[in-house]
Amino acid sequence: MTTSRRLLALVAALLLGGLSLAACGDDSDDASGAVDGLEVTGAWARTSPMMATAGAAYMQITSNDDDRIVSASVPADVAAAVEIHEVVPVEMADGDMADGDMGDDEMADHDMGDGEEPMMDMPMTMRELQGGLELPAGETVTLQPGGYHIMLLDLPDALEIGETFELELTLE
Repeated sequence: MTTSRRLLALVAALLLGGLSLAACGDDSDDASGAVDGLEVTGAWARTSPMMATAGAAYMQITSNDDDRIVSASVPADVAAAVEIHEVVPVEMADGDMADGDMGDDEMADHDMGDGEEPMMDMPMTMRELQGGLELPAGETVTLQPGGYHIMLLDLPDALEIGETFELELTLE
């Protein structure tokens, strides 16, 4: 049996080219919050540098329970569609990782790289993550550029410095 829980987050302010995301209605600059055993920290969003009609939201999420983000949503005036994405090597983009994860043996800490060792030695592409994003109990999952992220599609306008909007994550 699965239960659905929702986490409501607010985008607060643009920092270093990205919007800061404050969870649970807290508009403080530390972009953190917790609800129902789930903690979100370091959250932010930005318009894609490559496409002005797309953007992405990033954050660190820690869950007390084994959870899975199954969907995300924002108001229609922010983006027409929202998807949970992952970045993978091009040779894996056509289904080599059918289980929908990034390979737990290779990335046991569930972050898509620490920024110190670039994964860009090979061509990369992004794709929608099928089946949701797993949040193992007690572990922190990092959504960051070049890794897992919440993709904001068909933005009617570019995200602006100081703009705020709601981002809702649905968990099972």
